Amino acid sequence: MAQNRHFQQGSLFKRGTRQKVWVARWWETVVGPDGKTGRLRRSEVLGPVADMPTRREAQQVLSDRLRSINSGDYRSQSTWTLKSFIQDRWWPEVQPTIKHSTRQHYDYVVNCHLIPALGDMQLRLITRDSVQSFLSGKLKAGLSWRTVKHVRTTLGTILKAAEDDDLITSNPVPKTRFPRRGPVPEKTPIDPGKIRDLLQALPEPSHSIALLLGSTGMRIGELLALRWRDVDLEAGMIRVRQTVYEGVFDDPKTKRSRRTVPVGKQGIEVLKQWKPSRLDPDALVFSTGKGTPLSRRNLLNRQFKPTCERLGLKGVTWHWLRHATATLSSSAGVPLGAVQELLGHSSSQITREVYLEAVPSDVKNAVQTVEDLILGPKWTQVPNLPEPANSLIN
Repeated sequence: MAQNRHFQQGSLFKRGTRQKVWVARWWETVVGPDGKTGRLRRSEVLGPVADMPTRREAQQVLSDRLRSINSGDYRSQSTWTLKSFIQDRWWPEVQPTIKHSTRQHYDYVVNCHLIPALGDMQLRLITRDSVQSFLSGKLKAGLSWRTVKHVRTTLGTILKAAEDDDLITSNPVPKTRFPRRGPVPEKTPIDPGKIRDLLQALPEPSHSIALLLGSTGMRIGELLALRWRDVDLEAGMIRVRQTVYEGVFDDPKTKRSRRTVPVGKQGIEVLKQWKPSRLDPDALVFSTGKGTPLSRRNLLNRQFKPTCERLGLKGVTWHWLRHATATLSSSAGVPLGAVQELLGHSSSQITREVYLEAVPSDVKNAVQTVEDLILGPKWTQVPNLPEPANSLIN
């Protein structure tokens, strides 16, 4: 990048009628998409005149703004817009390296949120304040906290790439503040009885799918991508080799996700019921009449969610069953390493901090256990409490 050899003080003027503000202007050396350098006039509002009554105070703020530009190590920034950087540079480099589901996520965030709002803005002009205003506007517009967080993360990833390519001096996204998450919708606690009720009420094929997901801890995409060549009914084993998302097959999520999963007796019986008389090893275990993968969304919306609503189960999804596998395994005393292996996690920390929850009966038993330890074995009943003094009552 070209060095800026022009020391400058900038210029100041007031703008506005009712609420006057100080506006500063200065020159910046920039690099265009073609690699050629040039100079552009930069204009920025420094703040209200009420906060900086004198020109000397405003000049001091401007001098702070220009310190990095006047320094000997200043690097020229690019005039690329966010849209052009994403479409011409970032996306072509990133797209071949990510999975189909991640591409779908990036495509949604970029085209529905980032480009409409910030696409025409030059990368060098995207500041902390502009990003903060953008995120606050999304929250006020009614987007969920989680969606806005995903938007923020994606924007930060893109601008980090621009920073690594020396197109901007720093990534402003980590400097923004994100509000605390509000009340999270209540979820049905993981309980074996609730899962049994759900399995009894679910129609096929969701019944079989839910039973296998709940007992093996597989991801829904892994199960819907399962082919008969990867099923060993005699040994009671399933080999996870693929996943599927919206009809597109891909490698499993991580290297540890390529694993062999044991299947229980009931799971084996379920698989036997789905096994065709004339077996094609490459055929999917669960498929449409045309042999294509089942849609997880359709199953969720047409069978799974309506059944959960009838049973009064809140926040129960396909992924909830994976959490149930981890939680019930831990409750039964299965070692953490075995649970990690079963779920295909890359680290036990993910298993412990994200997937393990408390079974209500275990919590109740824990309270009773602690109470027994405090009172000791000789305390078979709670002693009679003394009568409160009349003076305290009256």
